[in-house]
Amino acid sequence: MTEYWVSQGNKWCDLCKIFISNNPFSIRTHELGKRHKDNVTQRLSTMQKDGAAKEKEQQQAAKALQLIEAKAKKSYQKDLENNQRNTDGDSSAAPGEGLVLHPLFPIACIVIFDLYSTNSTSIYY
Repeated sequence: MTEYWVSQGNKWCDLCKIFISNNPFSIRTHELGKRHKDNVTQRLSTMQKDGAAKEKEQQQAAKALQLIEAKAKKSYQKDLENNQRNTDGDSSAAPGEGLVLHPLFPIACIVIFDLYSTNSTSIYY
């Protein structure tokens, strides 16, 4: 069978958003042109600005994380001190004094447990 003619095709320039002929001369001519060089410069400056903004955002996140960790450590130390005072008998609070359960709590637990218990004949709930 004879071979049929196939077009050489075009090359897409991502920076300039145009098609150019797919041969070395056209590609070189396009890449040495003013429009392409301006687009390369613009893309590089955009990438630099984006990188700087991302770096700044990461630094702010790191500062916020350090602040959160410092506050958490301070709160933890305070909790340890309060716990130590409670175990020494300085506080008159009984264990579980702040807990208040609803009067129907045990009944509600049984009802919920019965709803979600497995059927003995199958593995499904």
